[in-house]
Amino acid sequence: MLDERGSVELVEETDDHVDVSISQMALCDLDGCWLVEKDYKVKGEVWRVHKFDADPFPSSPHAHCVGGRDRFVGLKMHLGNAELFRGPETTGRFLGKKQFNRLIDAIRPKFPDIELPLENV
Repeated sequence: MLDERGSVELVEETDDHVDVSISQMALCDLDGCWLVEKDYKVKGEVWRVHKFDADPFPSSPHAHCVGGRDRFVGLKMHLGNAELFRGPETTGRFLGKKQFNRLIDAIRPKFPDIELPLENV
């Protein structure tokens, strides 16, 4: 809808709320570092990759499963060896090699300054 100046109004005065979907978010922390998040969908799971996450465990960057099958949601993944963690504890499981390679291939263009997969340290 155009207002009196000819500008587009995205929200009506009568709107109670606005839904916004963000698949990539860039935020700045107190030190001025950019916090970069991006979601990648691989075989039904949605992995959110964090660069400069406040908690660099299990790797920096690493991935969080934020959608998909319940057995993966809430897990974190090391981006060097595909090991899966629930919090600080290993699950003793790894993402399948084919899925891991597809995820790494999708991530590389977003983080060109990082050699992926990460070294196992």
